[in-house]
Formats: sequence, C-alpha cells, structure tokens
Amino acid sequence: MKALSLPRTLANALLSDLQSGRGEGLVGALHERPCSVYPAQGSERAAALELLTSRGESLFACYAAAPRNPTPTPPETPQPPFDPPYQIRLATDIRGVIVLRAYTRDGGQSWQENIIVLEND
Repeated sequence: MKALSLPRTLANALLSDLQSGRGEGLVGALHERPCSVYPAQGSERAAALELLTSRGESLFACYAAAPRNPTPTPPETPQPPFDPPYQIRLATDIRGVIVLRAYTRDGGQSWQENIIVLEND
C-alpha cells in the first residue's frame, strides 16, 4: 500500500469542512503537492474547479463524507472533469473520531486504499 503525504494544515481543513456540515469538495495541488481545499457540493463543483485552475492548481482529489460503515468501501469513479488521481473519504467512527481515508486507482483501474502520512508544514 503506497503512502499519500498530506500537509497537516490541509488535513485539518478537510476535517473542519466535515465538522461544518458540508464535507464535500475538491483538493487542489501545485506541482503535484496538495495545497488547497475547495468546499463544494453538486453544481458548485464546476465553479470550484474553475477557481482552482485559475489559481494555477491542478485537481488532486475529490473529497466527500463517507456513510457510516464499519467496513471501508472504495469510492465510485467520478465523471470527467472530476476524475482526479485520488479520492478522500471523511468519516466518523463509532467513538466520534474523524477518520481520513484515501484511495487511488491501481493499474486495473480499481480503487485501492492508501495510507495517509501527515507532514508538518
């Protein structure tokens, strides 16, 4: 399982968005390094993608709150243009702890879970 490095401030922004009640949007990257969170639901996603690209960022991941499920399930494949290399799922476990899960596609295009490593930034 390949590790995905996320800046700690970005992980905190994702968790904060989940706590705010939205918990869905896009993650932008500069030079393939995730750097920005764009909260957006449904039809707002196109505007978020436009803002992200206008700032010179590329789409790194889509994120969304995952349903409560004791067994993690891989995400569905998003439709273009929202088809980034990663999917991030935010969930609360039975103790109320917020959990981040990341997925990327393997060579066969099925989703594989990644370990998330937080970087101090």
